[in-house]
Amino acid sequence: MRLRLICTAFNFTLELIMNHEALHSQLGRFVLTFQAVEAAMVELTVRIVDADPEYVATLTTELDFNAKARALDVIYTRYAQIHGLSNEAPHPDFHKLMTRIQKLATRRNDLVHSFYNLLITVDGEAALARTPTRLKPSEGLREQDGEDILPAKLSDEISEMSLILQELEKYRLHAIDISYPAK
Repeated sequence: MRLRLICTAFNFTLELIMNHEALHSQLGRFVLTFQAVEAAMVELTVRIVDADPEYVATLTTELDFNAKARALDVIYTRYAQIHGLSNEAPHPDFHKLMTRIQKLATRRNDLVHSFYNLLITVDGEAALARTPTRLKPSEGLREQDGEDILPAKLSDEISEMSLILQELEKYRLHAIDISYPAK
C-alpha cells in the first residue's frame, strides 16, 4: 500500500512538473515576444528617421525601454506632421500604441524581476506564484504583493504583444510607402 502511495505521489509530482514546464515556456515566450516588440520599435525608428541605421541603432542601444518608447512617440509625431498624416501632438493613435507598449514594459519588468513558486489551484490547474523582488528603500520595505499567474493570463498578454507587433509593422510599412511611393 505504501509503495503504491509513493508511486502515485511520484506520478502526480512528475505530472505537475511537466505542467509547470509549459508555464515556464510560456513565461519565456512572453519575454521573447517583448524583445520582438523592442526590436520592431527600433526598426520603425530607423525607418522614419531615414538616417544611417547604425546611428539610430547606436543611439537607441543607450536608451532604456521606456525612453525608447517616449522618443519614438515624439519622433513619430514629428514624422506625421512633416508628411501630412496628422497635425496633432502627440499623434493620437500612435501615442495610444506607445502607452500600451509602456504598460507591457512595466509588466515585463515585474515578471523578470520576481521569484516564482509552483502552484496548483483548487481546480488542479498548474500555475505560478510570483513574488516581486523590488525594494522600496524610502519606506525600508521590500514589496511583497505577489500574484498567481494562470496560463490564460500570460496567453492574453502574449496575444496583446502580437497585436502590438502587427500595429508596429503597419506603421513601418506605411513609412516605406511614403519613402517609396508607387509610380
